[in-house]
Amino acid sequence: MRAYEAAFVGAICFRFPELMPQLQEHIDDYDGLLPHVFMGDVTRWVLQRFHDDPSDLTVRQVLDFIETAFERATGEEREIVGTSFLENLPRPGEEDDGVRALLGTALQNQLHEIG
Repeated sequence: MRAYEAAFVGAICFRFPELMPQLQEHIDDYDGLLPHVFMGDVTRWVLQRFHDDPSDLTVRQVLDFIETAFERATGEEREIVGTSFLENLPRPGEEDDGVRALLGTALQNQLHEIG
């Protein structure tokens, strides 16, 4: 585990305490933190909230937080967002793909690069 990944997980959970139950369950299940796996949990959490209410302000705030972190990160640091968050979003035409429209410019560009 890289320090940046642990710090990112801590920061997003500190900023959004609603994620603490997911983090605790993750730690209990894996006997520790696997940042990339946890970001998959965050993706599912965001998608569930979006599915329940596409205008959920928390969804927007989490996406903005991830956008800012991605913009500030460098090469390897961006991997946790690109690989473990963006690649788990629904593809165009899949259920809840509308969440993609809420992403900021940097994440939209990264999605375009991923394909």
